[in-house]
Formats: sequence, C-alpha cells, structure tokens
Amino acid sequence: MKKAFTLFAAGALAAASLSAQAQVTVDGVLNTAELTTGNYVLVGKFTQTRGFGDAGLLSLYAASTATKVYLFLGGTVEANGNSLQIYMKTPASTGVPRGTALPGTGTSGTSFDAMTAKMDMAVNAAIAIRSTTGYVVEGATYTSATAGAAAVLTSTANPGDGTVSTLAANTAQPAFAGARVAYKAATGGKLSANPGLTATTTDPNYGGAGSFGLEIELDRTAAGLTGATALTLFALQNNNTGGYLSSDFIPQSTTATGNLMTASSVDFGTIAGTQAATLNLAAAGGTTLGSRSTDAAAVALSVYPNPVADAASVAYRVTDQASPVRIVLTDLMGRTVRVLENSVQPVGSQSAAINKSDLAAGTYLVRVQVGEKVSTSKIAVL
Repeated sequence: MKKAFTLFAAGALAAASLSAQAQVTVDGVLNTAELTTGNYVLVGKFTQTRGFGDAGLLSLYAASTATKVYLFLGGTVEANGNSLQIYMKTPASTGVPRGTALPGTGTSGTSFDAMTAKMDMAVNAAIAIRSTTGYVVEGATYTSATAGAAAVLTSTANPGDGTVSTLAANTAQPAFAGARVAYKAATGGKLSANPGLTATTTDPNYGGAGSFGLEIELDRTAAGLTGATALTLFALQNNNTGGYLSSDFIPQSTTATGNLMTASSVDFGTIAGTQAATLNLAAAGGTTLGSRSTDAAAVALSVYPNPVADAASVAYRVTDQASPVRIVLTDLMGRTVRVLENSVQPVGSQSAAINKSDLAAGTYLVRVQVGEKVSTSKIAVL
C-alpha cells in the first residue's frame, strides 16, 4: 500500500452503491432520512482511543448526484482552535503523490500551514472547519509536491449551529467554488455532548443518525468531478496550524496508534491499515465506494511462516482471468528491497518464495498486485 504504485481504488470499507437521487439537507446533522437507500453510505468510523480528549471524529459518510457530491464528517472540533480536515484527490491535478510529504502552505493563518505529513493517497485539495471565535471554513490546494496554498473561505465566522455558508469563487481554491458548508457544534465543543456518541463504539448507531458534524455539498463541475471519475478521501483531526495531529482519522488504523504528534514525523503509509477511501463517481451520479479490503479478500494474501527465520512462501490468488502479477518486498518507507515476481500468472492459487539471504533482520512489507487489485502484509525477518 506504499508509494511504489498509484491505486484507483482504496479504503477499508465494504462496496456499496449510491443512488443518483440522493436527498441530503446540508445542516450539520446526520438525519435518519439521509441514511435510507440512495442517500448517505458509511465510509468509515473512528472507534479507537482519542488523541485530543473530549473532541474528535465519529464517522464519515458520502453521497452523490449527477451534479453534487455530499460529505458528512461526524464529530466535534475542540473549542480552543483545533480543526477537522478532509483531504481529497480529484482528477483536477496530479497534486502531491502518495508517500510524499505535503508541502505545507506557509503563513496563511489556516489549519493547513504546518501540515507536512506523508499521506497514504495522492492529495490535491482539502477542506476544513476550524474553531476560532465561531468557526471558519478553510480550503487548501496542492498543485505539486512542492506547491500548496490555503485560505479562509468564509468572510464571516460560521456560528456552528447548522447555518449554511456558501463559498464564493476563489481562484486559488477552485474546487470549492459554490460549495455549501454547515457545521453543528456540540455543547461546549465537547464530543461527549454530540448526540452521535453512544455508550459503546460497537453500537450500530455510533456516529450514525442524530450525529452533529461538518456537512459539505461540493459542486461536481467546480471540483473537476463531472462525468465518470473518482474522488479519494481521508479525514482527520488536527490542531489550529496543522502541525500536531491526533490519533483520530478515517479510515482508521487497523490497530490503535496513540497520539500522532508532530505532522512532519507522520507517515500514514507506515501505519497499519489503509488511510484512504475512494468514491467511484458515475457520470449520471450513481456512486460506488471502492474497497481495498475487497481487493485484499480477492488476492487472499498470506505469508508463512511469519516471522521468517530462513525462507517463507507468499501465497495469493488470481481470479477471473490470467493477470499481470507484481510482488515487491519493501522497507517500511516503501523503498523496494526485492522484486519477488513480475509476470503474468494464470487463474488459481499461486505462490512466490522469500529467501532470507541478504536480508537484514527487521520488519518489511510484501505488496502483491494482481491486475488492479492490491494487498499488503507486514512480515518480520529474524
């Protein structure tokens, strides 16, 4: 899942369909009607230990029509100047490649200024809600690995009561022209006062109906999402400058991570799980949520024995038809250590060998790509 390849579909979520007739009210509240067939579909929830105490994320939902894309980020931003952010990759530009540090945005006075983490996805735009005296909507645009710009997109503070802010055209932030944004704050800026926080994270309604949070309506034309295309998302909690991340992010890690600390030291590509989720948007508005977990199930990757004392076998599966297979052993930074397979393989169960010779003891990643499906596993070499 590291930076050696760019994937079309990513994310730790089940495949699902969204109707072209999505009915969403932009008010910062996840209403029961918005969770019926054809409306919001769950992208992911955050259910682990929180990084910023009584604030943070609950859930991320998405919906689309032929002209709009809707996002609901359930949660509560801390009332002392922190932010909730959604990072995106649209076809509008190449942006920052996956595994490359975000360039930051200088001294613009936004929550993106010091955000220099390495993402598990390519990024070319981002939007945030930040608490000040009231709340402000912010946008960021990344045109290359070295060029990022950010701006406050609301001329007056949003009161945080579900009021809609309609974003004006901004030449530096074209993806958000005409977007409508609402944020519903919980009492005192406390997540414990958010109706979406139930007693247990295993409750099906945790982060569900009744949740308060950030709700966004994007214009597909302005965002470069007209026609059959894709939108990749990642949501997180950050501080007021973007330089200090919490452990709250969606899609979440497959293991608890603790507080992530300074942005410059964070590489999401080395964290367990896949921190990206892709919406495949059909021209008429029908939407499918791409699934890297679905890819993993299809590839059926396993490594045995693991840890590796001498040699190991990488087992995988080719389905449907003979496909190109590339198996790469990398270090935790995504740098190629050894190519184990690079050929066309027939349908059926297959395997490749890992020999310990010339490998230093440590932790590695085995990345198996079968056609467009990818699965990654960590291995330990003794």
